[in-house]
Amino acid sequence: MTTMHIWFLHKRLLIDTVDPHLALLVQEELFDILWNDTRARIRAEGVNELTVNKHLKDVQQLTFLHLTHYDHAFQEFANDDGKRFEELAGAIWIHVLNRDEEAYNDQLKRLAAYVEYQYVNLMHGVPDEYFWEGRVPWGDIPVFTDMKDNDGKALDDPVTEVEGLESLPEPWVKTLTDAGSPYYWNTDTNTTSWKKPTL
Repeated sequence: MTTMHIWFLHKRLLIDTVDPHLALLVQEELFDILWNDTRARIRAEGVNELTVNKHLKDVQQLTFLHLTHYDHAFQEFANDDGKRFEELAGAIWIHVLNRDEEAYNDQLKRLAAYVEYQYVNLMHGVPDEYFWEGRVPWGDIPVFTDMKDNDGKALDDPVTEVEGLESLPEPWVKTLTDAGSPYYWNTDTNTTSWKKPTL
């Protein structure tokens, strides 16, 4: 999902008329930050240091395929909402859900609607002034309650937790050092801690 949001910002910067040179510099910095963060996440997985760059290259290739699939959906089907929506759902199924055969159509539709909304909002709804001040009003992430299976029946056992995500008290966020070690950052006070804050 991170790369999806980088793509949204990238697309907005491509059409910038306020300062195209600055927009280009911001794009370069944005991708530098993404790849540095990705490298830290690879290291956090404990891979051999000699293979970090190989893994980074693999991630970059997958990211390129992911983002060009969105480009295809919005360019090829710019005037066909239905086909564009189907293509976005397909891109999400392939690149976000990793071709999960057990994924629900309801889930895909909600994620595709999220991508469509974010794209339209960022490209056409956010004033230049807000964008350049970093005040991007991202839409809410999809809610996955009241989901239906692929036969249209309500799910008996709704998903309430997502593996790999941890709950932290506001305003704490988990981040990584360049070496891949996790630490916690309080975005209000700008303090950091190696110990996980408690709820």
